[in-house]
Amino acid sequence: MASPERLSNHEFFNQLTALFASATAKEKSSVFLTQKALLPFGAVPADTPVVDPYTTDAPLQLLIRATNGDSDKKTPGKKIKFSTIVEATELEGFFARYTEVAKGGMTALKKRDRKGRKLKARKKGKKEELPVVTA
Repeated sequence: MASPERLSNHEFFNQLTALFASATAKEKSSVFLTQKALLPFGAVPADTPVVDPYTTDAPLQLLIRATNGDSDKKTPGKKIKFSTIVEATELEGFFARYTEVAKGGMTALKKRDRKGRKLKARKKGKKEELPVVTA
């Protein structure tokens, strides 16, 4: 499978906003967000000694991916995948905007129902209580 094209940070946020809007418009949809540090070096020959990439002076980059989680096998919908690379110097501004977009996309989601969980906890608590018997 070919890797998806990497977008600029601005294009990534535009696509992510659209993905959240489409995911909340239909039922049982998901948005998966992943992030991963990119190592400062590419393919390393097998005879090269192992070096901890986090101790090098090279600035780290972060790969951010987003997908709707659909696949051709499960649902007839089209799988949407896109990603961007964030430089270490841009991380603070990127994450500020990232949280705004994520919070905005989550407001239209259905709130979790916890009534069943609370009922089970109450019933479980009552079963555990034993009568006190004095002699």
